[in-house]
Amino acid sequence: MPAKLPTPPVPLNLRQIEVFHAIMIAGSLSGAARMLSVSQPAVSRVLATVESRLRMLMFERVRGRLQPTPEARRLFSEVESILEGVRRFNALAADLAGGAHGELSLVSSPSYSEWLIPVAIRRFRARFPDVRIKYRPLPFDSLLPHVLLGHADLAISSMPPPPSANAAARAIGHSFIECAVPESHPLAQADAVGAADLVGQTFISYGRETPFGRLSADFFAAAGLPLRADIEIRSTPEAMGLVREGVGVALIEAFGARRSAHDGVVLKPLSPPLSHRIYLIHTNVSPLSAMAKEFLAVVKRVLKEEGRDTAIAPTLTEHPGEHAPARALSS
Repeated sequence: MPAKLPTPPVPLNLRQIEVFHAIMIAGSLSGAARMLSVSQPAVSRVLATVESRLRMLMFERVRGRLQPTPEARRLFSEVESILEGVRRFNALAADLAGGAHGELSLVSSPSYSEWLIPVAIRRFRARFPDVRIKYRPLPFDSLLPHVLLGHADLAISSMPPPPSANAAARAIGHSFIECAVPESHPLAQADAVGAADLVGQTFISYGRETPFGRLSADFFAAAGLPLRADIEIRSTPEAMGLVREGVGVALIEAFGARRSAHDGVVLKPLSPPLSHRIYLIHTNVSPLSAMAKEFLAVVKRVLKEEGRDTAIAPTLTEHPGEHAPARALSS
């Protein structure tokens, strides 16, 4: 009959290793208990479990003191690297929770790159100065894949993803389309600008395939007029540069038009007003990280201060079957 193999030892957990380490350092059960802020009987019970699991004696009593066995001394040589790894893990976790380290990757619609996102980043950095930030303004056809591929923690977008996309989205605020005109232009004196006022002007507009281009087309269509752009642009900064040079007038996204008070451009509200939602987008495969949640909270505070949070958003309607931004021709 073959000899019966001895029962293999049972692996220890981190708490049991920690107690073993404390006994080795303190040289006594009472000293280990003080180090770990627990009772001496609790340490004795853990030590008994350690010896039972490992199938070996770890300490002998010599003149009233615990004397480590050779096996215990050999194991102790490996313990410090284990506990150092645990300390590094906990230190990193504390840093991440407190914002001392980490990285945050952001993307947004280009129109939010001139004011909204820079203001949010400045405020976020004031609180978390050691967090590294990667930020890119991208058109929607690039923005959404960037999020879905995991290259960005979140996106601030002028339109939601289609229902088929593997992404989560919610409206976090709203903004308006306004008319930018040179300060010497006759429309600079108007209280508000209607679609008919833009007929005959050199008109600068977003491309029809863009969210704001569709909004502009709706604005003209509601007045029974066709949209004809003399100069087509992709983002608000381009439009503002052209208006600043006196090339023409443009319908632009209001958050993208923040600028110095004396840059030669006047912003006029539209009549009727044209509003749209601002969306948060992130992958629905995993929840937002702690840093992403902190940044989102900053963005929402900025929107609230500007009176553009969802709590006071105007009524917005969307065309059925479309995934462009919500639109309205009345406030």
